[in-house]
Amino acid sequence: MEKKLSRLLNSGFRIYFVVLFLFTAVTFYLREWWFAAAEAAIFIILFTFYFLSGRKRRRVMNKYVETLALNNDLVSNDSLGGMPIPLVLLRVNTGDIIWCNDSFAALTGCPKNYYDLSIADLIRGFDLHWILEGKTQYPELVVISDRYYDIRATLVRPENGDNTALYAALYWIDCTEEMRLHTMLEDSKHVIGEIVCDNYEELGKGGNESARAAMIAELDEMLHRWISNCNGLLRKIDRDKYFFVMDEKSFRAIAEQKFQILEDAKKLTTPSGMPLTLSIGIGKDGDAFAELDRYAGLALEMALSRGGDQAVVKNKVNFDFFGGMTKEIEKRTKVKTRLMANVLKGLLSDSSTVYVMGHQIADLDSLGGAVGIVCAARKLGKKAYIVIDRGFNNVGRLLELLDAHPDYKDVIVSGNDAIVTMDQKSLLVVVDTNRPNYVQDRSLLESFNRVAVIDHHRRSADYISNALLNVHEPAASSVCELIAEMLQYIIDQGDLMRVEASAMLAGIMLDTKSFALKTGSRTFEAAAYLRRSGADSVEVKRLFQSDMDNYVARSDLVRRAEFVDGSYAISVSDKPVDRAVAAQAADDLMNISGVAGSFVLSPFEDSISISARSLGRINVQLIMEKLGGGGHFTTAGAQLKGKTAQEAVSMLKDAIMVYNYEQ
Repeated sequence: MEKKLSRLLNSGFRIYFVVLFLFTAVTFYLREWWFAAAEAAIFIILFTFYFLSGRKRRRVMNKYVETLALNNDLVSNDSLGGMPIPLVLLRVNTGDIIWCNDSFAALTGCPKNYYDLSIADLIRGFDLHWILEGKTQYPELVVISDRYYDIRATLVRPENGDNTALYAALYWIDCTEEMRLHTMLEDSKHVIGEIVCDNYEELGKGGNESARAAMIAELDEMLHRWISNCNGLLRKIDRDKYFFVMDEKSFRAIAEQKFQILEDAKKLTTPSGMPLTLSIGIGKDGDAFAELDRYAGLALEMALSRGGDQAVVKNKVNFDFFGGMTKEIEKRTKVKTRLMANVLKGLLSDSSTVYVMGHQIADLDSLGGAVGIVCAARKLGKKAYIVIDRGFNNVGRLLELLDAHPDYKDVIVSGNDAIVTMDQKSLLVVVDTNRPNYVQDRSLLESFNRVAVIDHHRRSADYISNALLNVHEPAASSVCELIAEMLQYIIDQGDLMRVEASAMLAGIMLDTKSFALKTGSRTFEAAAYLRRSGADSVEVKRLFQSDMDNYVARSDLVRRAEFVDGSYAISVSDKPVDRAVAAQAADDLMNISGVAGSFVLSPFEDSISISARSLGRINVQLIMEKLGGGGHFTTAGAQLKGKTAQEAVSMLKDAIMVYNYEQ
């Protein structure tokens, strides 16, 4: 009985004495003398018992602590109270403090009457789950009064073997000096970077030599001033390329400012009125200068492949992106296209068989690009196959046209068929995507040791990195445009069949929204070449026709749209819809006045699919990248696996908010 009462009146029960005292005072005030006397007697008896049991408990615990010290269970020092290392003994199950030495009391401000305190009362957020999990070290450092402490634990079991009353001794080891040295070491690590002027060739157009020299000098001065403020070193290694070195602390400062030099550079304009843009590649966290230099090169390559006007940071694990708010600058020339075409021709000629694969849920651009590669392989006498999922695609009408053509008999195959028939000399050409997770068949990609990639989307961090040939032009309107340009250097006039030319023209029209968006002079040249090769514009129009059900579904998605921040339109479908329908609905939303970006969400298997569109005022690719997707400046998408529609909308709104904040 005494043990149960003592447990009831254990630490934390002083509040009950306060409440009982108040009840007694109120009863006296109401002149209920008998009840007041009874309450006062109970209060005195309980408080006396609590006080005496507390003294007894303190004597027992002090004796127990001294016993532990003599038995070397905790430390070998005879005087625990005078230990320079803060030490506290507590119950693991409740966190109640049993005993602490003078160093711990001075550190945490623990009062002398600590028997009613829990460790959480002194250090907010501190828990003991790690001890129950069998760990002997707190998972993170604890900061008290700007000093860092590493906490170690020793389990102590009572002599009576009661496992329910498990105790632990916590040692608080001051590691502030080690943390200071670690911070100094991290801050002094070297960071290597490279800078390229994206539109250097434009500097001399529309002006004289002196104006060009003045602009270059102004750019040099701006970059040197920027690096000098960061305590770094800058050297010009080519007419349009710079190399710099700085420390980690300075890098963090410019990263927090989101590389303001990118915006400062745009204040300089070419004689034709075009703002100057920079691409910056930075390597960090490398073990040696050679590794840092390689990281910087990869980062710069990534920045350029994403259209320039951005900074990319490469560390041991991944890429980080800053900027990227300017449309891509077209840099490819006919000379570069001819060189890439010759390399592709050589790869096709050296292959036993050729397989072409696009992205999941194929569209007209990916399939149109695939038939262009099939035409090139046929010209070189190589058997070619197109890998596609007949069950999930947006090219049903085009597949019917290809199946009806005798030259395409048995050309359309599945991923399993391709794995069975391929050999060591087979070549896989991936078109219209550069991400391994987005290809039609990931296992097929991993089975080939000879891979070529042709894509026009901005490169993502998880791109296909082992390609023998990587034709990547984010300024191009479509992959059909890129392949149409290269075909002119591989095949002869008349080798491209009418159905193939129509398929490739349809791919260009799909990605340019019938030549309304992302269209340059090279786009019209490629379309003219396809038209001369026999592309049927009427047949292309038929490929874009939809049935009544899809038209109604598209109209319903437009009707469901809600507006966020007045310029973003978000529509959510409560049932699965065709990906083409969702994309068309996103395009239709952009016809509404005031809409800067549109997003259509629809369920697909175990995920939520998002189609995003804009007219150039916002970069929907950056928004989709925050959700694990990607695409273009004006056309992008993402898939959120395992999310509900409400969760997906919430994540999309958060991504839009972050995007707006970063502008």
